[in-house]
This record gives sequence, structure tokens and C-alpha cells, in this order.
Amino acid sequence: MEEEKKLEQPYQKPEQIKNTPSGHTGKGLCVALCIVFLALGFLLSSLYYEHRYKDISPLAEAMDVVRKNFYYYDEQTESDAITGALKGLAAYLEDNYAEYYTPEEYEELLTSNSGNYIGLGVNAVEKGVGQLYISEVFPDTPAEEAGLLAGDRFISANGHSADNLKLEAFLDFITHEEGDTNVIVVERDGQQLTFSMVMREVYSPYVQYRMLEDGIGYIYIKGFHGKVVKETQDALDALMEQGMEKLVLDVRDNLGGSLYDVTDIAGMFLPEGSIITTIRSRTSEDYSYKTKKEGIHVPIALLVNGHSASASELLAGALKDYGAAELFGKTTFGKGIVQTFFGLQRGQNGTMKFTTDAYYTPSGVCIQGEGITPDHEVDLPEDLTYYSIYTIPYEQDTQLQAAVNYLKESK
Repeated sequence: MEEEKKLEQPYQKPEQIKNTPSGHTGKGLCVALCIVFLALGFLLSSLYYEHRYKDISPLAEAMDVVRKNFYYYDEQTESDAITGALKGLAAYLEDNYAEYYTPEEYEELLTSNSGNYIGLGVNAVEKGVGQLYISEVFPDTPAEEAGLLAGDRFISANGHSADNLKLEAFLDFITHEEGDTNVIVVERDGQQLTFSMVMREVYSPYVQYRMLEDGIGYIYIKGFHGKVVKETQDALDALMEQGMEKLVLDVRDNLGGSLYDVTDIAGMFLPEGSIITTIRSRTSEDYSYKTKKEGIHVPIALLVNGHSASASELLAGALKDYGAAELFGKTTFGKGIVQTFFGLQRGQNGTMKFTTDAYYTPSGVCIQGEGITPDHEVDLPEDLTYYSIYTIPYEQDTQLQAAVNYLKESK
């Protein structure tokens, strides 16, 4: 609607009429001219949009037919029909990543990606029907304060047993309204323990870190959302203070996230001025994202797997092409395309997301459908695939052990 707004702007300054020197005649003439030009503007605007959007006139006609003849038509019908048409448009694009979000759905998406939510503050995994475990407890949350621990097995939630349930069905018994009280029973070391927790907003961090052995630091990035850039920098600073000389960077099971976040993080590990990725689209010239400052200079081993996708592949491709990291694990997912969100009427009418660009590694490769092959193929035991990456016991994590052994031998 930008063109229509430009047509209307000249008529938003009545002081131009007031300054007419010819008295009432001048005012009348000016008003008449305003009416003529306004009518002309609306006519031109209507003709422009009719010509530009003539191919979608069947949609408007169909809506009119429904409005006039649908037996069950009510006030909500038209709104629901428009939402359905927009979702259908996204589906018809044959783009696996295209989607239409209502304003409410988009707000939920933003909240989810921020890392903030109302809840207990845990991650849970399913190791079989009825075998539901806490895999991670986040800091400063009701779960941590109550005393829940990673490894606890869920027995019940608010009186509902976990027996014979899938994880998703069991979690439905936990309420997520702020101020709600949930009573959780878990099994730990053969004993059943009961915890009562009041729901409140918690933050799920995207970065975990720790020191390993022989001056080797470890950073796990589970997604490029929320405060991930600051969390990664804080992790690096803390590990450097603890004497880190080498680093394992882990993006296994990292499905991606923000292009801007991952380019900022890539800049922490590459020389200043390095090309991180080049973006190609239909609507503009190629654009290369480059590092803005000098990154750290330590040997790096990067862990990837088949669920390392999109932004995590962008990071892996850049570090591999520059020889800044040695890659361990399994071939990555293979998503080398970028989606963009477009707010309709600034989001008031919802938001469209679809593929707009492809990204290329510094060496000029688009990994869409191909993935990135690690320098060292290493399998993870099958029974560990249920674990959250950060909670896999070190003595069983064959991929992490391979990375550590490599770093021990590197100079």
C-alpha cells in the first residue's frame, strides 16, 4: 500500500489552504481542486491495483460468493477463510519452509525463540514408552530450586502416571500458566521423591560450557536464538580465564536460527575481514558477511551430526574452509537456504515466511541437500541418541572423545 499512501500525503496539510490570498473564492477553488485530485488519486490507485492484482480476482470473487450464499456464514467465517487462504498460499509454494503465521502464532514463535517461557525449567527425553527422564535442569528455575536433577525418571505429574505414556502425552499433565502449582514425582536411585513447584517465567540458555582436561575447553551451542551471542562470548571469556588453550565447539543437534547471530559467533573464531558466507537471492546482488574483528587463536575441534542444520552448517562451513577447525562426527543435514519473515501490514495481518536466499560457504559451495562431511567420521552409540547432547556422559561420548584426543595431539 506504499503507493497509495504517497497519493494521500499532499492532502494532509490544511495550512496550505489557509494561506490562499484570494479569500473565499480561493478557498473554494482549492477545496474543489483537492476533491478532484483526491478522486483522481483513488481512481488511479484502484486502476493500478486492479491491473497489478488482476490474477487474484478469483479469490475476491470466491470470498464474495461465500459471504452472500454460505448457509453457516457468521462474523468469524470470513476471518477464518482468509487465514486458511493465506496458509494455503504458503503450502502451495512447494517450499518446505514456507508458512503463514497469524499474529498470535507469530508472537508465540518469537517467545519460543527468545528462550523465555512459563515452566519448570527442565529438558526431558523419552527412552521408551513410559521411560521418561529429565535430561537437563536449567539454572534459576523452579526445578533447580526444588531439587530436581538430570537423570531423574518421571513417575507422575499432578497424580497422572507416566506408565505407558509417550513424552508428549505425559507433558500435557503439567500446567504452564504463571502461578500454577505442579506436583511432580520422580524416581532417583530406587527411591520415589515428590516435588511441588510454582510455575513462573524461566530462561532456557542456548549455551553450556565447561573445562575438560589438559587445558581443553568445551562449548555447546544448541541453537542460534535468544542471548546466544552474549552467552557464547561469556563462555569464551570464562574458559580463557580458567586457562583454556584448546577448544571443542559442539553444534550437534543444533537446527539453526538467526543468520545475524551465527555470523557474529563465527567472527569469534576467524581472522578479521574473513568472509563467513555469501548470500544470493533473486532481488539483490550477492552479499558477503565478513568478520568485524579478530577472533581467538586456539586449536578448535567442531562436533557436528545429521541434526546440525542451517546456521550451524554455515558456521561449520566457514571454520572448515579457513582451516580454523577440524570437524568430527557425522555429515550435517544439508540446509543451505535462508528464509525471511515478511509482516503483512507490519504484522497486523500476520506474517509470511518463505525461502528467499541461498547461502554459500567461503569456498563458493552451496550445501543444500548435500551437507558438510566432517574431516573425521565418528559414530555415536545408538542408545545415546535419546540424550540431550550436553548431558551425554563423557566416557560414552565417542565423538567428543575423538575431538579431545585430536586436540591433545595438536600444537
